[in-house]
Amino acid sequence: MKPGDLILADKGFLLHEILPQGVSVNIPPFLNKPQFTRQQVQETTRIARARIHVERAIQRLKVFKIISFIPASYRSKVTKIFQLCACLAN
Repeated sequence: MKPGDLILADKGFLLHEILPQGVSVNIPPFLNKPQFTRQQVQETTRIARARIHVERAIQRLKVFKIISFIPASYRSKVTKIFQLCACLAN
């Protein structure tokens, strides 16, 4: 992770302490009272809209069977293989 990166996480993931400097985390608000405030509803909706796109991108990557089985001889190139599949999926 590099400064400027944004991590999307589910409720319950407390990552703030372990993230490098400059990396932010976006977690939907917790329901502490019987009902969300208008601002919390808007924030949850905004995060959900972004998550849909992330989940679809992950699903497209899962289609590439090459990621499921990478021979031991290619382990040193696994990052490049993954990046190539991500570029093809996008």
